[in-house]
Parts: sequence; C-alpha cells; structure tokens
Amino acid sequence: MDYSYPSVFWMYSLMGLFVTGALFFLWRAIRSGAVANDEAPKYRMLDDDLPADHPAESRR
Repeated sequence: MDYSYPSVFWMYSLMGLFVTGALFFLWRAIRSGAVANDEAPKYRMLDDDLPADHPAESRR
C-alpha cells in the first residue's frame, strides 16, 4: 500500500489549519487596532515619566 497520499493530505490539511489560524489572528489583531500604531507605546511610556507640572502636559 502506498502511504504517500494519506501523509500528503494530512500535511496539507495541517498547513491549511496553521495558515487559517495565522490569518484569523492577524485579522483579529488588525481589527482590534494592535498593529495600527506601533510607535505609540514607547511615547506613552515616556509621557508617564513626566511630572504633572511639566510644560508638555499643557500641550494636550
């Protein structure tokens, strides 16, 4: 018996499952805005270090 067809179909279905999962999580991340502005967290973190009476706070 030739086992190449069952193993090929199994591998293609596994690859299809992985690609479908990756696309689903990519779509979910784009939809939630997680990849919209990747520069924002570092600036937000820098703003957290400023004291409350800093002049940059009044520009907001």
